[in-house]
Amino acid sequence: MKHTHFVLVSLALALLSLQGCAEKSSRQTRLQNLGNGVCQDTVSGQMWQIEKGKMTTSLKDAEQYVQALDLGGYKDWRLPTVYELYDLNYYFDLFQNGDCTLNREGKYWSGVKDGEGKAGAWEIADQCDPVRQYAPGTKGYIRAVRP
Repeated sequence: MKHTHFVLVSLALALLSLQGCAEKSSRQTRLQNLGNGVCQDTVSGQMWQIEKGKMTTSLKDAEQYVQALDLGGYKDWRLPTVYELYDLNYYFDLFQNGDCTLNREGKYWSGVKDGEGKAGAWEIADQCDPVRQYAPGTKGYIRAVRP
């Protein structure tokens, strides 16, 4: 009987001490809404387009879109790398998005920077345990980043 009580108390304490995926992180806010259609990462300085861009079926169209983008007074937008898209979603997973709200569901184009990542549409699921996987040959939205 003592063993059962010990196990139950230990389990209860463990459950209380664990942070679930729905609980907010105590880490600092990473993203700040600048009020001009742009969210800025307060640590890296990177800026993200808030509204997802058009849906396109080719990397060439996605690159042309970001090259022509004039948003928030900036014209040096580009496609994010796979890792940047992953990091952006990770900030939301950890509730570090502050007052920035982005629709993250769907497929997004990524570009290649310094040889990292692959060009293509990446599926980003907005769940407790996010799934991020390459989806070649599909159409995707554009979310521009700078610098």
